[in-house]
Amino acid sequence: MAVELLIAPPATGKTETVIQRIITLKKSQPFAKIWVVVPDRLQTVAFRRRLAHAGGTLGTQVGRFNDLFNNILEENGIFMPRATYPLTHHLIKGVVDQAVQAGEIPYYKGLQDFPGFIQILHESFTELKRALVEPHHLMEYVQNGISGQKELALLYQHYQTRLQTLQYADEEDINNLTVRKLQ
Repeated sequence: MAVELLIAPPATGKTETVIQRIITLKKSQPFAKIWVVVPDRLQTVAFRRRLAHAGGTLGTQVGRFNDLFNNILEENGIFMPRATYPLTHHLIKGVVDQAVQAGEIPYYKGLQDFPGFIQILHESFTELKRALVEPHHLMEYVQNGISGQKELALLYQHYQTRLQTLQYADEEDINNLTVRKLQ
């Protein structure tokens, strides 16, 4: 699979360059499978319109990295329900509430209802997943750490267990699964 990365400032002709490359490739390989990855849904729609106007839409997929990752997984027979941001927020809130109720997180108990606490936990879990830190490894690592570290590891483990029990994957799980599939 050939990959090209085109980076340039705004209004320098990136879109036109990519469209011309697609049209050129389609002339020599009409059934070539092409993926164009753009940053957001608005740019996806705009790119598709310009590509359609130029006549190069057949066999060309345009989307975000998440769309590409889902496509790769589906082509490999892996169908994983994605936990949306509201769902992950709800799951983390539930994990925190249960841990407070069980007396597992006295260090963070006072932050339970603070605005932004769940968001900070979500960002922390995302960062850990991007660094490929598994919950059990973090638990081992912080075994002799301070209370806040131990409780963060415990909440991370509870959150990941909850996702797996529900058979959902959050965005980072999808990304990591895709990378493993491509290796």
